[in-house]
Amino acid sequence: MNEQQARQVLLLQAFESMPDGHPQWTADDRRWATRAAQQSLGDEAPRERFVVERARLAMQRLAPRDETVRRVVSRPTSGASAAGIALLAGALLGLLSDTLVAGDYFNLLSPLFWGLLAWNLAVYLWLAVSLLRGGGPGPLRRMIGAALQRWARRAGRDSVLAGFGARWAGVAAPLNASRAALLLHLAAAGSGIGLVGGLLLRGLVLDYRAGWATTLLDSSTVHAALAAALAPAFALLSTLAGTAPPDAAGFAALRVTPMQAASASAAPWLLWMAAQIVLVVVLPRLALAGYAALRASWQARHLPLDLSTPYFERLQPAAVPRAAWVLPHAAPPEPQAVLGLQGLLAGAWGESLPLQVAPVLAYGDEESPPAPPAGARAIVLVDLAATPEPDVHARLLTALRRA
Repeated sequence: MNEQQARQVLLLQAFESMPDGHPQWTADDRRWATRAAQQSLGDEAPRERFVVERARLAMQRLAPRDETVRRVVSRPTSGASAAGIALLAGALLGLLSDTLVAGDYFNLLSPLFWGLLAWNLAVYLWLAVSLLRGGGPGPLRRMIGAALQRWARRAGRDSVLAGFGARWAGVAAPLNASRAALLLHLAAAGSGIGLVGGLLLRGLVLDYRAGWATTLLDSSTVHAALAAALAPAFALLSTLAGTAPPDAAGFAALRVTPMQAASASAAPWLLWMAAQIVLVVVLPRLALAGYAALRASWQARHLPLDLSTPYFERLQPAAVPRAAWVLPHAAPPEPQAVLGLQGLLAGAWGESLPLQVAPVLAYGDEESPPAPPAGARAIVLVDLAATPEPDVHARLLTALRRA
């Protein structure tokens, strides 16, 4: 079933699982929902369709009565707005970070730039290891599940909401984990886009110079490290624009010291750095976000709700008979007893069910009772003071089964 259907089913289960019942959802409401779903789908409907239809009908009656139901049912299932906010927030964070750490020149050893690349590479490594290991839920899924469980406990003042939250946390944990992954990947991609935008914007409106400075490393070590780390960007722009990275001597000339300020144009380095961010951060994160979106979309349409539990087993009613055929035994029923029986049967099978009362079966005729009409549900009516006897009542029931 899909997400909205599962929400309705679990919310109704929360109402019907309260030990003392709920004033907004009475026993008569339960019977009505069961009858209405059965009449809508027929007697042979699969359990899942019946459970979903019953919950849908119940929400129509519950929503005007209860604020909790209105909040849960009206909650949007699509996360499109959240995805847009995550991407925009990441872009603003990247742009702001670049603005805050910007100096007099473009530092080729910028901790912001290399920290962003290192963090994303660490995330990719962790994802690859998690994929290879397989097994149970990952830390993100466990964290979200724990957060939902805490929310359910805090909602304990409303036991319906707490019951729904606890059940929903278990059923929707994979879906929520996929949606959280989508938001995180979009935010990471946005941070890369914001950082690239900040770099290019500064290069567009300022005469920006590039250089590097370090106390512990020499020029050859830094040059070799940058040549290896920026190899994808160097190769891409060398192919597309014909720009080649500087050699060792040219790179050494970029070193900034107290006696030598940054003097080389930052234009090629801005392009190389921007290309590296796009290749290592933006494109992979967008690809991962797309995968998470597809996964979440599939999970939202196929939530694995276990319908084999006792609660759902009890929901599936027996087929509605064409009529109720009552066979009084040994004594005719009082008119008041017939009216009471009719009320009980109406609660189970609807008020339109015909009720037929057969002539009294005399004591001693248990082996030859009349046959009930075709399609009717046979009901034996005995006096409340009668004691069940194998030689009498058991023989009567056996004979009715054969009739």
